[in-house]
Amino acid sequence: MSLEGRLFENIDRFVEKIREMESERFEIRVEKRIVERSDEYEILDGVRVIGVDGSQISPLRDFGIPFGGVQSAGVLIHHGKGDYEVIHRSKIVSDTNLDLERFRLEIEVLKENLERADYAFFDGSLGAFYTVELSDALRKAYQAEIEGLIERSEKLEIPVIGYVDRSFTRDLKFSIYDSILLSDYLQMYEYTAPINTKSPLKAIYFKSNPLLPVRIEIPEWCMKMYDEIVEVVYAESRLGSTGAYPYILERAHSNARISEKEKDAFVRAVKSLGISFKFVSKVME
Repeated sequence: MSLEGRLFENIDRFVEKIREMESERFEIRVEKRIVERSDEYEILDGVRVIGVDGSQISPLRDFGIPFGGVQSAGVLIHHGKGDYEVIHRSKIVSDTNLDLERFRLEIEVLKENLERADYAFFDGSLGAFYTVELSDALRKAYQAEIEGLIERSEKLEIPVIGYVDRSFTRDLKFSIYDSILLSDYLQMYEYTAPINTKSPLKAIYFKSNPLLPVRIEIPEWCMKMYDEIVEVVYAESRLGSTGAYPYILERAHSNARISEKEKDAFVRAVKSLGISFKFVSKVME
């Protein structure tokens, strides 16, 4: 329903809407459990994990350059053995598909190295690409990458874990976000049973910090092992610098990041070429 006047003039209606939501009664019918083992080193001893993240440098449009660059980093760690490996992959792409190509590069690194790990971590949501508003072509492109990863994951029997630090999803079908709804329902280190989503993945909410629970996305074939998956997420999070974010993803983010120094170097390199597009206007005359 539209309202007469400016939005600020209707602030009372805005507040009224919030009050209506506050007055709702939410009956949560989700099974919950708690992480049983507390020693992260015991949980991860001998476990091989891979984490992947990516970054990008935007097209230098001020210089008339219609392409940018993406890079991904995969980090392989064999806990308890001291083995640590970083895999970098990069690509120069047009300005129309920068995000998609970054995503593809991250998935590529995961798929190619999946059999070298026992668990694989992806930084962010995989299921979101089944609900977010995209063109049909773009949605199909993302989904093809995700479903290819899930297929390989099932074939190798290696769980892929999508880790979402701050989730604003409503799979429980209430008027407020699942993470807000479950923030008081879950105590520290408690987690929900897998929840159905609109994607080929199940969602688990895990209270790894005193604030909002994180969202863990796993393929449906992993249902029988979701307790051990949450244990691994717990242990990785305990090892992280904050005690609440997976160590493997911290390492992947650190290695994938394009620093400001590197971005400045790109700009300096372009400037040093003395690029000029004045020839375009001459050709058009």
